[in-house]
Amino acid sequence: MKKIMMLTAIIGIFLLVVGCVSQQGGPAGPAAGCNAPYKQIGDKCCMDLNNNEICDSDETPFQPGQETGAAPSGAGRMGEFMAANDATGGYTYKYKEDTFKISGATVKRELAEPKKIQLDAPVGDKKTTMPWADAIYFDTTDKKATGYCEGLTDTNQRMCNGYGLWDIQIPIGYDAFYVKTPTDWLKEYLGKEPTDIKEGYRYEVPGQQVTGVIFVEEGKTVTLDIDPTTGIVVRATVDVNGAVTESLYKDIKTGTGAVTHEYKNPPEKPVLEGQNPPAVTDAGAEAATE
Repeated sequence: MKKIMMLTAIIGIFLLVVGCVSQQGGPAGPAAGCNAPYKQIGDKCCMDLNNNEICDSDETPFQPGQETGAAPSGAGRMGEFMAANDATGGYTYKYKEDTFKISGATVKRELAEPKKIQLDAPVGDKKTTMPWADAIYFDTTDKKATGYCEGLTDTNQRMCNGYGLWDIQIPIGYDAFYVKTPTDWLKEYLGKEPTDIKEGYRYEVPGQQVTGVIFVEEGKTVTLDIDPTTGIVVRATVDVNGAVTESLYKDIKTGTGAVTHEYKNPPEKPVLEGQNPPAVTDAGAEAATE
């Protein structure tokens, strides 16, 4: 009999403890007094409309003048743009007159007009020290550039074949021809906190909306107009003490894929004996300006 009474007392104590834990929001479940829309957070029953496990009353209140739908913190937002940029599968665009193709660390610049490159050592069967190039490949990791006479147009094909330059590697000064890309702008400001972010305002390209990300530095203001879907910078504007420069990237297309030089046979129709290759304006190896 005593054993039965003792067992009954133990069970009663156990049930009392479980009930207390349950009321405090412990393992048995949320506090009985926290009725929806309130929830148990720590020792409080409170509202948590954004479900971040912080009582709304404990968070910094909304300040008048703040934009609704504000972007996440700057560093995180630039990271989102970079992630979207990486997911494009490469992209193509035009800057000034030239076409650029981006794939990972490789950049190809297709020159609208072929350029004559002055070399210290001759290349090709004809041992030329002034070869023409109409395509340049940049390895942005090792900072190396290689040019080719690829014959991007019919005229260029005849010229490349006539000068014996087909598929000949032409060493080129990296800095002389490299132009800052949209990805370079993202990398430069990745992890930095923007001074301001403007969402969804209409850019001067018809029908296109961008996110304007603004960085104010000492004596300089940089504005990056970014396509929020692809993370590609459409326009970069730099204001240095009132002197404004602009990099405008046009005709952007994604999904470029791998960017490599393709070796192929020269044109079937050779240049006739005694016939000079087509005349091409010698534009020189001038450095491209941004």
